Amino acid sequence: MSDSGTRSAAVRSGAELLHRMVGGDGEAAINALLDGFESRHPGVSLEDVTDENLSLTVKSRILKESPPDVWIEWPGKNLMPYVEADVLADISETWTDSDMERAYLDGPRNAAAFDGAYHAVPLNIHRINNLFYNVDLAAQAGVDPSRVSSPRGFVEMLQQVEAETGRVGMLLPMKNPWTVLQLWETVLLGEHGHEVYQSVADGAAASHRGAIADALDIVSEYADLATDDALYVSLTDANERFIDGESVFFHQGDWAAGAYTETDGFEYGSDWEHVPFPGTEGMYAMNMDAVIASETTDADAVETFLRYVGSPDGQRRFNRKKGSIPPRTDVSMGEFTDFLQDQHANFGSSRAQPLSITHGLGVRPEQLIELKTAMSSFVADRDVDAAASGLVTAFDRQ
Repeated sequence: MSDSGTRSAAVRSGAELLHRMVGGDGEAAINALLDGFESRHPGVSLEDVTDENLSLTVKSRILKESPPDVWIEWPGKNLMPYVEADVLADISETWTDSDMERAYLDGPRNAAAFDGAYHAVPLNIHRINNLFYNVDLAAQAGVDPSRVSSPRGFVEMLQQVEAETGRVGMLLPMKNPWTVLQLWETVLLGEHGHEVYQSVADGAAASHRGAIADALDIVSEYADLATDDALYVSLTDANERFIDGESVFFHQGDWAAGAYTETDGFEYGSDWEHVPFPGTEGMYAMNMDAVIASETTDADAVETFLRYVGSPDGQRRFNRKKGSIPPRTDVSMGEFTDFLQDQHANFGSSRAQPLSITHGLGVRPEQLIELKTAMSSFVADRDVDAAASGLVTAFDRQ
């Protein structure tokens, strides 16, 4: 545990908040949120505690019967062990007695609800199915990224880019297996559709083994066209190399764009752009954080904080600093970057908001460990059949 402080000299007891948002945009975002809460609710004391081993600390404190009042964690299936242990507060009234149900789309709502009861308030959304591209290099290669309709068809575009420009089509950081798992799930979504994607995540992977293997094969083709050092390239390194013009394309979550907006002479719309990854048009694949509540001795303080977290003001303050978009569709976006304004518009018009597998929303924690292990082996040996078997086993372990 690295830091602790009471945000307000309150007139009554309050609540304890645990989170791991230390440094960078995360720290700026949580400070903006808590400053806003304090200004709106000066009579509520909120103890702000940071912990880099958050999940372990929360589980340990639950076992000791002294859980934190609220903490920030991935929602979705990541919360299933807590739900099954019956240690989370039912905050359904927070949703139904406010305008939150109306303002949230199905995807974020579904990530917060279990068996008809709400147990979380989604705080932000990061999109993972972005395909960023260098505008000048795409024009030089004679390609239109918006016109490729499938992940497999994208292979031909990458080959054309290399032939026309002599540059790598798409950088592929493989140093950490999560980046490859994220690419694989995006390819599965784009090549085989949302219904298959959801069925796989819900434990019917064995019946879709062919689709799982096909998506792995496509990822392997991307790897064949990547740089020779891809196995040793990190996400940060790849992002910097994309900015430097080493590749035409880069697939990543929208957090990668934070580096673009901070780079002088690299302007959105004229120097870099983005489209949904081929085949995923109309879908907003999501990673998100949410505020989770345990049973607490000061339910009023927790309720007040949850309502603020789910309010337009709270979400505007947090997401503007975080470089993400609000899960509410009615937040004023005037203070956000042009890129995030476009992302929010795409979110509002999306027909589906699938929960990310790689980031723990679409699978249980123990499954995610197995999935990363299977992908780590795939990165090392590129054995599609063995990796497909490993992924099927992990997904079907419900």
